[in-house]
Amino acid sequence: MAPAKTGFGAWYERVVAFKIEDLFSRNRAPGPPRTVLVNENIPGDFLDHKGKVMAQHVYPTNQVITSKYTIITFLPRNMLEQFRRIANMCVLLDPISLTPPTY
Repeated sequence: MAPAKTGFGAWYERVVAFKIEDLFSRNRAPGPPRTVLVNENIPGDFLDHKGKVMAQHVYPTNQVITSKYTIITFLPRNMLEQFRRIANMCVLLDPISLTPPTY
């Protein structure tokens, strides 16, 4: 087995593996398996002594968020989306290269 890299080698590996898209992805680890009860009461072993659902049987909602941007991520995501295409980068660089230098 190869020894673990330390110092500059480890830092370089992290820099090479970095992707800007990872900052904005919403990938999450899968949760625990669920028991779906359709038109049935919650079984007694799902409830504690006070009659409330136990913590291990409380799951996150199935809410779907369809918004692509928030107030904070609008500008970085939009710039990433636009300049990912080489044609848009050329459209930006043409006027910059044609601007006369000022001395």
